[in-house]
Amino acid sequence: MMSDGVAGGSRDTGLSEVIGFVLILGLLVVVASLYLAYGVPAQGRENEILHMNAIKDQFVAFKLSLDSLFTNDKVGTTLSNSFTLGTSGGYTEGMLSFIPIMSPVNSGGTIAINQRTTTPETLNISSRSLILNNTYRTSVDLPAQANYTPSHVYVNISGIQSSDLSASNRFGATVNTTTWAVYVNLTPETSFYQWYQTYDPTSSNDCLASPRNQNGTPIFISNSICLVPMNAYAFNGTDLSISVNRGGVVTMENYPVYRNVKAGSTYTIDLMDPAYGISSSIQTVDGISIKTDMPLGSINATGNISYGFTELNPYTISPIPLGAVEYRAQNSYWIAQDYYYQMGGIFLSQNDGNTTYKLPPEITFSYDNVSLTDPTRNIVTVNINALVIDLNNRGIVGGNSPVQIKTQMTNVTQLPYATGKANTKWIRIAVNTSDSQAREMWKNYFDYSATVNNIPHYTVGEDGTEVFIRINGYYDDTVTASSVYDINVIASEAIYSTSIHGIGGTLE
Repeated sequence: MMSDGVAGGSRDTGLSEVIGFVLILGLLVVVASLYLAYGVPAQGRENEILHMNAIKDQFVAFKLSLDSLFTNDKVGTTLSNSFTLGTSGGYTEGMLSFIPIMSPVNSGGTIAINQRTTTPETLNISSRSLILNNTYRTSVDLPAQANYTPSHVYVNISGIQSSDLSASNRFGATVNTTTWAVYVNLTPETSFYQWYQTYDPTSSNDCLASPRNQNGTPIFISNSICLVPMNAYAFNGTDLSISVNRGGVVTMENYPVYRNVKAGSTYTIDLMDPAYGISSSIQTVDGISIKTDMPLGSINATGNISYGFTELNPYTISPIPLGAVEYRAQNSYWIAQDYYYQMGGIFLSQNDGNTTYKLPPEITFSYDNVSLTDPTRNIVTVNINALVIDLNNRGIVGGNSPVQIKTQMTNVTQLPYATGKANTKWIRIAVNTSDSQAREMWKNYFDYSATVNNIPHYTVGEDGTEVFIRINGYYDDTVTASSVYDINVIASEAIYSTSIHGIGGTLE
């Protein structure tokens, strides 16, 4: 009986050890399953969030690089920027990450140039504006205020008679602002010479005593001839000359513009000529006056400001292809996100249907509401910098390794709006894109930007695949025709050549 009991106890002990091992193994499986179900995805999610934040920062650095090229007018200069396509080489790792199945799957992504839409996205601008034009010119007589940068500031001298052209006659006029002055003069030109007056002396001593007004030592020839030197001036004609004073400093004095002027002719001086050195001093706020300081006969001094522009209604710019540099994430644990750079802005598109801008594009509005009694002084300013990616550049790189993007600014063009106080009565700015999410984003951006800047009389809408904003300024030209220009458009276009250089990715 005793032996049977001992044998039964041994069997129970062995069975309990097996059961304990199985329970421990089951517990480990449960823990590992929980870690795989919750811990690994949490690590993967955190890694991908950190990576997407890094991508955003890399796009910000990319934008700043392109902005620096544009701001400093560095045409032909190349800059490089790096982008990390995936989470390989990673971010957060768990304590069991040394076991391959216990680590999150590395995410990847692709970076692409001009792959956003099948048809190019374009910027379209139309307006009623004063446009620079060498054929058609607008002018206003002096005195006048230079509301725009002049092409010419003319001074005309007319009414010269023959009797005005003598050694003793002078004429003077002044053209000036508060910061500079130009003095226009008709100046007789004379040359000095010396001649000898004969004198009949009684003796050599009498000759040396000489008559009055002598200008040198007399020469005794004989008792009947004494030569007395006399100063004289010959009239050689009259010149039209100018003197320039800038900020109280004389920078040019009696500079002859026309030599030996003739009666009956009109003479014109263009103060914007670089030779006179004041073209940079003629500002768009200057009131330029003209007056005659030293009148002479019927000579008249007049002038006018000439602008090299004409009004076009409408003035339509050829559609500007925008292009884009885009990163498309291939996330396994976090929502799919696409970042892209376009027209100076950084945009985020998600698969939930939302597109937002992280940094705004280079279209801005402001309203200078300075007067309640004179609305013509209240100017809406529209700044457009069309920073575009050359559509001839295309490429795509995929993987999870770093890539490098090289960018060169190849061209900068100022759009031909007249520079000055204001140049436009209405303007319509539109973005044409087949991406409905992008259209909604642009619509919201236009409306928000106009609202926060108190822009008067504007509308935002859609027309097919085009979303637009139309600004009518203080005087709504669609309601009542107005001669007032109360919108100032400042616009330029810069083209960037962009290429991708992959490091371990797949280049297409």
